[in-house]
Amino acid sequence: MKLGNLTFNFIVALMITAVLGAPVIAAAGIALVSGTVLSFVPQASGLLMAGLQKEVWTDILLENFYPDGSFIKDARDMSNLVEYNKINLAEVGASPDVLIDNTSYPIAVSSRTDIPHDIALKTLDTTSTVVRNAELMELAYDKMASVLYGHKQELIRASIKLAAWNYAPLSDSAFTPVLTASGDVANGRRKLKFEDVLKLFTAFNDMDVPADGRILVLNPQHEADLILQDLTMYKSVMTSGQLFSFQLRRTSATPKYNASTGGKCAFGAVTANTDTLASFAFFKDEVMKAMGTTDMFYTLKDPANKGDIVNFQQRFIALPLRTKYFASIYSPKE
Repeated sequence: MKLGNLTFNFIVALMITAVLGAPVIAAAGIALVSGTVLSFVPQASGLLMAGLQKEVWTDILLENFYPDGSFIKDARDMSNLVEYNKINLAEVGASPDVLIDNTSYPIAVSSRTDIPHDIALKTLDTTSTVVRNAELMELAYDKMASVLYGHKQELIRASIKLAAWNYAPLSDSAFTPVLTASGDVANGRRKLKFEDVLKLFTAFNDMDVPADGRILVLNPQHEADLILQDLTMYKSVMTSGQLFSFQLRRTSATPKYNASTGGKCAFGAVTANTDTLASFAFFKDEVMKAMGTTDMFYTLKDPANKGDIVNFQQRFIALPLRTKYFASIYSPKE
């Protein structure tokens, strides 16, 4: 029995005897007996401790989940609307007409038909990792903390990849333009030029997209194309963080497009020879993200693996709110 535990037991017992009016000697007896009994209780009241540990790790997982400077932070966060890992939205119907100098009455009446959307959040599961007891005994650093940090990073990458794919249009349309890069050919593909981004700027202007809130997410290869085209101009762009009204972001998780058809490749599809890289753009008020439940699953002291086994499950979704005001630029192959 530890002296600190005995002291604590004595203080608590003293308070109890004071309330009951019992002699002080009774407090010493209670402290000694309770301390002796509790010393034989197995420490595997670790079920409670494990629960507390689980809450600690899930909180750490959620802390700063969206990295600073990531395009996903620009999207509207609708996590507060999530119920039972679902989110209920409605696509607003047609807007009313405006009559100028009207002289005809009664004014026409129309109803607005909104389209409901019941969206189930995606389930992101990490595979299990075992931290063996022998490793914990031998290593000088906290391997479990390092392992759980790795799970967090992979969940972040998966979320960013899913959002990038969903924020890019499937194919070219009036409100979801898919443009082509027109630069010189290098490594079998057309390079991105500043003139191509200017075309994207014009397309957003034609759609009357507000200038404040336009986001351009560059693939690193496309960003390198712009740097090689005009380093001086790109330096000035980086100083302001803007290019033709677009706030610049970057990620290697941009979706692939079919270099021949201009259609977006399926999410998670095996890379084909016809695939090519792309960058994408969106208006931040037209895309959303939402997080649901976060759970940690674990087996402590697994007998077969002689260690602790952990994995995580995160419910998440990132989508455009309507099929408009987002675009892509892909590099044709030559």
